[in-house]
Parts: sequence; C-alpha cells; structure tokens
Amino acid sequence: MLKQGAVLTSLLAHFLALTVSFGGQRSGYQLAKFPSENKGTSFSSEERERYGLQGLYPAGSPQSLDLKVELVMQQLETKTSPLEKYIYLHTILDADETLYYATLVGNTAQVMPFVYTPTVGEACQKWSSIFRHQPRGLYISSNDAGRVRAILDHWPHDNVKVICFTDGERILGLGDLGGNGMGIPIGKLALYTACAGINPSQCLPIQIDVGCNTPAVVNDIFYTGLRQPRIRGPAYDALIAEFITAAQNKYGRNVLIQFEDFGNSNAFRLLDAHAKSACVFNG
Repeated sequence: MLKQGAVLTSLLAHFLALTVSFGGQRSGYQLAKFPSENKGTSFSSEERERYGLQGLYPAGSPQSLDLKVELVMQQLETKTSPLEKYIYLHTILDADETLYYATLVGNTAQVMPFVYTPTVGEACQKWSSIFRHQPRGLYISSNDAGRVRAILDHWPHDNVKVICFTDGERILGLGDLGGNGMGIPIGKLALYTACAGINPSQCLPIQIDVGCNTPAVVNDIFYTGLRQPRIRGPAYDALIAEFITAAQNKYGRNVLIQFEDFGNSNAFRLLDAHAKSACVFNG
C-alpha cells in the first residue's frame, strides 16, 4: 500500500495535468461539467483564457486544492446524518473527482465510514431514491445477454485495470437488494484509489442486474432495477461468463475482476469456475 503522501502526490500530478488531453476537444462549459477533468475554482487565469472558462467561475484568485479540501471537511461536519454525508461526498465526486479523492486521501479515517462501511449499506438500501444522474460505472442486466461487449464500449476509459462487480444478492448482510447494490463496487473502488493509489480512470464498478427477490425493493415505486424474480441456472451462469470474457477481450487477459457481495449459492462456485481462466477473487 502506498503511503498517503505518495498517493496525494500522484493525485496532485493528475490534478495539474487534467486538461492536457481533453482541453482542446471540449468547450469550456463541457470541460467544467466533466468531473474527471474539472478543477472548478482552481483553474488558473491562463487555463480560463485557454479553454474558454471566463465567466463560468467567480473572478477571484484561483483556489488551491488544499483549501478546497478544508472547505469540504467543514461542510461535511454540518451534515447531520451519515447518509447526508455520503450524499454530499458523492456530490463532490460528480463535480470534481480530484477534489473528492484528495479529500479521501488527506482525511481517510474521518471520511471512509461515509464512503464505504458502514454508511454504504444504508446508501444501497436507498440507492434508487438517492441515485445520482452522473454515470458511475456500468449497469449490465439479464436483458443485455449477447451484447455485453458492446456495452463495455460505452464506458469512456479504455485502460481499466480493476473491475469490482456485484449482482446485489447479499449486500453487507442486508440481503438481496438487486440493482440497488451498485453502491458497493463504487465504494470499494474508491478505497483502491484512496488507499492504493490506483488512478480512478483505471477502476470500473459494475452492477449485474438479474432481478431481485426482495418484495420491498422491487415494489418501491422509485426502484431503478429490473422488476422481476432473480434468474438462476444456465442463463445466469452464461451472463457472468459472457461478462468475464468480454472484460478480458476489452481490457486484457490480466484485468483484475473482483466478485463482491454475491449470494452463498454463487460466490465460491463462480470463483472456482473462472479461477483458471481469469484474474478473479472474491472480496
């Protein structure tokens, strides 16, 4: 595990170079809306001129990353519940990824309970109600059988090294949450970045939606997953196999694929089935 200082140095380097690859391809407004490249009030005067950002931010001096992290932590303290803190941090993630990860790296002990356990359990239970419209990972459903590889092409980053995926059947002891389980791979991969220094663009969270057997979940009017009983048997196994094959085809034979919060009837069985042909483990 990298020391926090090394991780923060890596993040700062990423932060300073954000607009290099895409700045000439997007309008200033588009750049400001793209969280992996947006620097908000930290864009320098030269960058604001170069990328057409004048007028999109207040006219004061650019703010340092450290100062913005301090403000995030102050605002976090004003939130009255763990779920509110979780939602607030995701608001930062959806606007400025560098600020989000710098906050995690610099304040790991204070922030991590609101990024992953224990708060992520409540977040998953209420996922459809708090769903953010900024895409975070990919949702692949049983309706997508036969076209999983094409769906992977919809993700904007091609240099993925780590995939964390779940089918939502056994979320943190809370049971079958179906498509609401996406909070788990998102949170787990945030740990990979904050604690191990893996570039977030190399991490891909995936929710495999094959249905849900919890009536309270599927009967929720806000539920965003498939409203059907969970599929089992050959169709389920074939979808998982198609996904793993497609991931290796897209990202290379050595892409790390982590099974997360699968049900007891599938977790070790699937791991054994794919252990010799893919780089997999069960978290």
